[in-house]
Formats: sequence, C-alpha cells, structure tokens
Amino acid sequence: MKKLIIATCASTSLLLTGCATVISGTNQTLTFNSDVEDVNVYVDGALIGKTPVSASFKKNKVKTVMFQKEGYSAVTREITKAYDKTALLSLFWDYSTTDFITGAAYEYEPSAIYVEMPVKE
Repeated sequence: MKKLIIATCASTSLLLTGCATVISGTNQTLTFNSDVEDVNVYVDGALIGKTPVSASFKKNKVKTVMFQKEGYSAVTREITKAYDKTALLSLFWDYSTTDFITGAAYEYEPSAIYVEMPVKE
C-alpha cells in the first residue's frame, strides 16, 4: 500500500510539471552590447548597467530595452519572444498549461542584442 501511495504521488507531481518549466526554466539571461562602451542599458525603464551587460529576467515579462549615452541618440528595441518548442512535450499531460502559467512556454529571441549608437548632431 505504501509503494502505491508513493508511486501515485510521484506520477501526480510529474503530471503537474511542465516540460519547458523544468528543462528550460522560467528565467533567461539576456546580453546587451553596443559599438560604444559604457552605454546605459534600461530594461522596461529600469537601469540594469552599462554595456556590455548580461542579466537574468523572468520569461514572458520583459518588453523593451533602451540604450542611452550622452552625445548619442537613444536607441530603443522591443524584446521579442518565440515559442519554446520544449513546451510541446508537456502538451500530452497538462496541455502545456504549467508552461504558459510560469512563462516558460516562451523564450526571448534573440538572447543577445547589439546596437550601433548614432552620434547626435
């Protein structure tokens, strides 16, 4: 009886876990760089550092990145997402709902953003 309970609990926990959530995780590291050194990088309005910089973000949450430095025009880019195909693996047992809820069904694409800073005239 004890083995049956343990097996049932283990099976249930597997069924409630999304594949992308487990394999890819709910965070992703993004890298930002530019042709000019020490450019301020703002992700969704919050300063995260100066180029080159990398930071980890919750998947499916980040929208924009802005590069700004005195003497240069600011450059803003949308951060795009793509469907993480790993989430398809959990389609059979939970319809990928866990992956969608946690945001792991998506990934940032590309994970590295490089910009050329235009000089102000």
